[in-house]
Amino acid sequence: MMLQRIRQLMEQIIYEQETKRKGELEVLQSQINPHFLYNTLNSVIRLAERGKTDEVVTMIQSLSKFFRISLSKGKNIITIQEELDHIRHYLVIQSFRFKNKFRYEIAAQEEVLECQTIKLILQPIVENALYHGIEMLPDEGLISITAGLQDGLVTLRVSDNGLGMTKETMNGILSGSVKSTSGSGVGVRNVHERIGLYYGREYGLAFQSELEEGTVVTIVFPALPAGEVMDEQKEEMNL
Repeated sequence: MMLQRIRQLMEQIIYEQETKRKGELEVLQSQINPHFLYNTLNSVIRLAERGKTDEVVTMIQSLSKFFRISLSKGKNIITIQEELDHIRHYLVIQSFRFKNKFRYEIAAQEEVLECQTIKLILQPIVENALYHGIEMLPDEGLISITAGLQDGLVTLRVSDNGLGMTKETMNGILSGSVKSTSGSGVGVRNVHERIGLYYGREYGLAFQSELEEGTVVTIVFPALPAGEVMDEQKEEMNL
């Protein structure tokens, strides 16, 4: 019985590690999505043709920094500060492409900025808010992102004033029966699963949404200062 239990645990560990790596690869592939690159560069060309030099510089700088953080020299663990910088560059790019269809706000407590996180967890959620919540709004959209630290937990919150979702749609996103992003190939469910694998199944995403009023997505996971090493980093150093 003990040997059988050990085999089960070993199989579970192998499965979880394979799932982690698959999730990381899918996220990186989504960042190099050809449609996103094509649309961004096409926007740069249009700005250049109109002589919008400052806007061209801003957009290219944001695109460069967006990919630099996406790759992170192969690391999967970054700070909250880097994660917020990444989503800020993404929103700068999208604000040009959406022609001021929306505005955004990013606010964070100082003490949370140096905490660690698995990278690229905000972008799929913000992308979902843009394409499924705000794009079809007749009025200006608003995306608000906050980061806080309380009782040893990091809380990241993405809210929008978009079209909202039904309870069935919210449940379907996390179950995988509803595709939650447009163009990236990696959705909100991927984020939820990665957080559960790294931090425990009790952590992940929670939704609040009302039709015609908007959506709030909350991400919660344990706080770990940048000076401490997560299990994932230990594994990489031992390879």
